[in-house]
Amino acid sequence: MKNNIKLILLLTLAFFAASCSKVDPASQIQLTEQMLQGKTWLLDYSITQTGTSSVTKTYVGQSTYFINFLKDKSTKDSDGIVGVYNIEKVGNQLQIHVNAITNGSNSVEYIYNIESVGSKELIVFHTANNQIIKRYFSVR
Repeated sequence: MKNNIKLILLLTLAFFAASCSKVDPASQIQLTEQMLQGKTWLLDYSITQTGTSSVTKTYVGQSTYFINFLKDKSTKDSDGIVGVYNIEKVGNQLQIHVNAITNGSNSVEYIYNIESVGSKELIVFHTANNQIIKRYFSVR
């Protein structure tokens, strides 16, 4: 009887260990889209890091840059840039890919790496000219 209980316990533990798995990329992408969509994301502040030094700019309480990610996968920002976006996972990094047109009818493509996303906060970063630029957005 004791051996049967041990066997059942061992099989139960094996079942739970086998059923625990990492979240698949499609689920992560879908959840990220749900958190981003239908909101106006306001830029609160940015941090530009060059080597070991960094510069923080705050925009809290000011009319500032914003971006909308709409449910139809279109996007529009306060600079008048309109386009489409796609959430992708490259390696282990979730990214927002945007293909858009400026007010002057110029094509622009940019990619934000997602550091974290929640229902009311978003942190993204990208690298340009040997600088890491991190942007902190919120929904009010």
